[in-house]
Amino acid sequence: MATRSKTYPAPEEANAVEKRRGKEATKDIPARARAELYRQWVEPRSRFEAKLRRSKSAGGTALALDLPANQIGRIVEPPQIKREAVSAAKLQAVLRRKKLRPSSGVRPAHLALKFAPKLVEKAAPRKIRKGRGIPNSVFAPDTRFIFQDTSFPWCTTGRVETAGGTCTGTMIGRRLMVTGSHCMQWTGTGADWVKFTPSYYNGAAPFGVAWGTRVIYWLRADGSDGLSNTETAFDYVLIVLDRNMGDLTGYVGYRTYSSSWNNGNYWQQIGYPGDLTGAQRPAFFSPGAITSTESRSTSGQTGYVLGNFMDTSGGHSGGPYWGWWGSEPWPRLIGTDSTSPSTPGTGTSGDNEAGGGPALSDLITYARNNYP
Repeated sequence: MATRSKTYPAPEEANAVEKRRGKEATKDIPARARAELYRQWVEPRSRFEAKLRRSKSAGGTALALDLPANQIGRIVEPPQIKREAVSAAKLQAVLRRKKLRPSSGVRPAHLALKFAPKLVEKAAPRKIRKGRGIPNSVFAPDTRFIFQDTSFPWCTTGRVETAGGTCTGTMIGRRLMVTGSHCMQWTGTGADWVKFTPSYYNGAAPFGVAWGTRVIYWLRADGSDGLSNTETAFDYVLIVLDRNMGDLTGYVGYRTYSSSWNNGNYWQQIGYPGDLTGAQRPAFFSPGAITSTESRSTSGQTGYVLGNFMDTSGGHSGGPYWGWWGSEPWPRLIGTDSTSPSTPGTGTSGDNEAGGGPALSDLITYARNNYP
């Protein structure tokens, strides 16, 4: 009785969407807007000096932070973040409200709208010897493209850094980012730090960075021994950020996946691949199809394993699968990248898998209404 009660028509074919003409920005970024470029964690009550330094040779200017001698050589890690498990009772309390926040996205007027990103280079072709497995669950030929684009909605995606490595995330609310559950470094009382950089590109942070303060989830997926189908079906979390990053980047909408959409070439997928770029630049795959749907249940919820043969690799985890409906100026997320097979193949045992379904929509609904 949540966001899944209504049946929607299929989205537009991705190839047709990408031929649409985009729209220019109509406003400037608000003068009050600020972006955090860097954060250095130091011990409490530490003092430091901030200086502007100009390079005569390069002609640039840099902001330098100088630490005093008693702080040099010390390592201070970011603090852990709080965790919040969602239950059926908590969800129902949200759904009983008279007015729920919509499932639509938001495109800020200061951002141009493009239906396909600006592509930089095509993935290098791979020659797979007969009888050998395909590495990184890329189904040769690799059809991903590296892209560089800070227009909407491409700027809603970015690199997620945790204590365990890198993944991919997407802005799904003013201060909400969705990524993979198995990307988290879970602890006994919470989770280790999370850093999100929208449109990250070779170290650049055009919209600044944001840090997680809370992680909201149905299930804590543990990828150390591989993911079960149930873990895959619920392999997503909502990160509450410490700033309203969505005011700068906008955010996408969401919709519950329907098995009636299987085999339709509707979907675009984005990730920060370790094999192509060392997770330094984002990759784009389109068009893609969900080829199979399997239901799993936990916490009174139903999640889907979304089987597909889209090209992904390590670093894509948590990255969005989204499509476009009608004339809406934003895509809607239907799943997040989760797992790859140990032996890629042409059947369901050899496909890539994403997590999605009613539970994903319900989790976003819960988070949007409790953390607007």
